Amino acid sequence: MENYKLESYEQEGQPSQHHSRPGKTPKLKMMEKLTFGLGDFGANYSWTFIASFITIYMTDTVGMSAGIIGTIILLARVFDGFSDIFMGTVIDNTKSRWGKAKPWVVITAPILGLLTFSLFNVPAGLGQTGKIVYVFIIYFLISVIFYTANNVAYSSLTSFMTTDEKDRVSLGSIRFIFANIAVLSISSFTTVLVSGFGGGQQGWTWTAAIYAILCAVPLMITGWFVKERNVAEKKDKTQKTSFIPIIKVLFSNKYFNLSIVLYLLWYLRQTETGARIYYATYIFDNPDVMGILSTASLLPLIIGLFFAPKIVGLYGLRQSVNAGLLVSVLGTGAMIFFSEHLIGLVVATVINALGLVLLQAGLSAIVADVGDLVYWESGVPVQGSVFSLTSAGMKIGQGLTAALVGWALQFGGYVANASVQPDGAIFAIKSMFIYFPLLMIVLMFITVTLLNYEKFMPKIRDEIALGNVGEDRDHSLMKK
Repeated sequence: MENYKLESYEQEGQPSQHHSRPGKTPKLKMMEKLTFGLGDFGANYSWTFIASFITIYMTDTVGMSAGIIGTIILLARVFDGFSDIFMGTVIDNTKSRWGKAKPWVVITAPILGLLTFSLFNVPAGLGQTGKIVYVFIIYFLISVIFYTANNVAYSSLTSFMTTDEKDRVSLGSIRFIFANIAVLSISSFTTVLVSGFGGGQQGWTWTAAIYAILCAVPLMITGWFVKERNVAEKKDKTQKTSFIPIIKVLFSNKYFNLSIVLYLLWYLRQTETGARIYYATYIFDNPDVMGILSTASLLPLIIGLFFAPKIVGLYGLRQSVNAGLLVSVLGTGAMIFFSEHLIGLVVATVINALGLVLLQAGLSAIVADVGDLVYWESGVPVQGSVFSLTSAGMKIGQGLTAALVGWALQFGGYVANASVQPDGAIFAIKSMFIYFPLLMIVLMFITVTLLNYEKFMPKIRDEIALGNVGEDRDHSLMKK
């Protein structure tokens, strides 16, 4: 079946929450933008919690090796890429009285919270093999199924809610303000909470229970209250919007391929997140320094995101993002120089974070723009699918990030709970925290430079509003 019916179609005379054909949507009110952003606050109490603490929880509390954890994560991500693509197709074919993406956000949120709690409650009596199987199953369910369904649906709301580019950048900014507040809270208070609740498994149990609630409730609020106004329909009603045709349409567009690469690089850069607790513990001999480093990394992002829409409005998305990335290169270079000097490292981290603000604000807008480009060229609605495949890039990047941290530690000879680590482990920690992220930032600069579609978007949006998509579009437009 092509249509996934979560609920009945709108009944005759019942007001619809979206238009039958995309055009220019009204400006979004701030309350709805904030309601949208709240969802990413909740999502991070699953995903960032797992990304930041799964390795140290499994190695130091459960007793599993870092290499096994990295391998489990990477194996799950192989399947994850396929499930992302499938979920995008599901969203594009969903018809319900509440919209295409909204129902999936609401339905999956409580399950995601429960599974997150379960991941940080590995039964002690299972034995080593049983623990590995348990962790793989729970992580697989989170990564491949329920976080995928939730995140693809949530991310695609950027496209479904509005066609206005400034509103899309604003949604991205507000989304990541909430996300970074969650990340900062998780990074700063998780170890404090675990210790405060008695440490060991008991500490992780109570902390995971709180985070499960903070995950589920905000996402359900977002899914319930935002509205879908911009729902694309097939130009040719005989076109298939199933898996294979959509894949062909998407991968034939160079800007779509570049957006996947950009998402992959953005999340690969975040090896610093997984390495931060090790950096604080073994470079500065104080796990609480993680809170300081997290604040230096995230607070500038939170503040900067308030100003990002204005900057992008003045100078354009691509130019603004690349100027910021150059600042980030300078900041990361300074982190190398001050790698063991806390004050200097904090200052350099702040500079690095400020440079990343504009790309973080613009990521969702770039993907929504690419979705419009693909729809304009093909006439095939891909609002869910375009976000599903960039989500695949995101999660493959995050999976590789966690795996790289685990592998680097094992290759460097990391010894769990040792008071002093060998030189190889120290180099591995520094590589994951500074050197590798620097390389990713340079590659992001190159990728953004190649995303040179911006000047064509106003005319393309006008064409879409008139229904001039697919074969009816102005074929010479992007050749001018």
